[in-house]
Amino acid sequence: MPRKLVGATAEALADHFVNYLFAKYPDHRHVRRVASWVGLIVLGIEKLAGGRYVPRSRQLHFDYNSKSYKATFNHNAGGSRRGGIDIVEILSGRGSPEGPTVHSITNLQEASAFYDNPTKYLP
Repeated sequence: MPRKLVGATAEALADHFVNYLFAKYPDHRHVRRVASWVGLIVLGIEKLAGGRYVPRSRQLHFDYNSKSYKATFNHNAGGSRRGGIDIVEILSGRGSPEGPTVHSITNLQEASAFYDNPTKYLP
């Protein structure tokens, strides 16, 4: 876990994830296209999260309404072959198993809508 990101600003978190995308996937346009959405998603999460943390370099975990979630890239988000960002519930239990995807963000307009009203998209 990048310890420098614990308690980091939204801007620092967004920078971290954009840098990760460009370093890890330099030739994958379908992955890098989400870079323009990252700041909106991070700011949307900041609006609703009681706490946020980054347990891995590629996922943003946060808590909302007594549940844990993560925002992570999915190559097939929303049924798209172009990929996007999924908001996935993290279930309690050993190894923090993944629960259902509660929302998929597949374009800039959806990222903007999530930023405007993130509570609309989470149970």
